[in-house]
Amino acid sequence: MKIVRIFADEDCLLTVHYDNEKQDEFARLFNEWTDTEFLESFFTTHERDLDYWGDISVEDAIKITRDEAIKFYDSLITLTKLKPQLRKRKFINLFKPLENDQSRFDYLDKKKAYGPGNKSWLRLFALKISDDMFLITGGAIKLTRTLQERDHTDKELSKIEICKRFLKNQGIIDDSGILEILETML
Repeated sequence: MKIVRIFADEDCLLTVHYDNEKQDEFARLFNEWTDTEFLESFFTTHERDLDYWGDISVEDAIKITRDEAIKFYDSLITLTKLKPQLRKRKFINLFKPLENDQSRFDYLDKKKAYGPGNKSWLRLFALKISDDMFLITGGAIKLTRTLQERDHTDKELSKIEICKRFLKNQGIIDDSGILEILETML
C-alpha cells in the first residue's frame, strides 16, 4: 500500500494506491464514475436499487453520475487551491463523520464526502489526518440505505479500516508522519 498525492504538490488531499491495483483509489473512482460502459454495467446490475432514489432509469443514472463526478472532481481541484484557513472551513463542510451517530472524535476519524448533487449517491471515504489533510481510501456509488447492504459498498468499509490499521502500524500519529511516509514512498 502506498500513500500518494492526488494533485501535484498539494498535501491536503492524499489517496491510497493499494498493492496489485493499476490506479490509486481517487483515480479509479473518478475514472469509473465517468466511464459510460462501467456505469451501464453497474446500474444494470443494481437497477432494482435505483428504486430507493425514485423513478430513475439506467440511462438517467449514467448521465447523473457522470455529470456529478465531473462537478465533484472540479470542486476538489478548486478546494485544494484555496488558502489553508478557508480550505479548512470547506473541508469541515465537505467531510462528514462516516457514522451518522459518531459522537467522539479520534485521530484518523473515518469520514465521507458526498457528491455535489442535492441527493448524491457518490461517496468518497477518507481518514482525517488533520483539519487540513484527508486520505481518500475509496468510494462508491451508494444506492441503498446502508453501506452494509451491498458487497461493493461493504468492501469500501473494509478498505477504510485496513488503511487505518496500516497507518497505526506505521506509527503515523499526525500530518507530519504522513508526509514522512509519503516522501519515502516516492
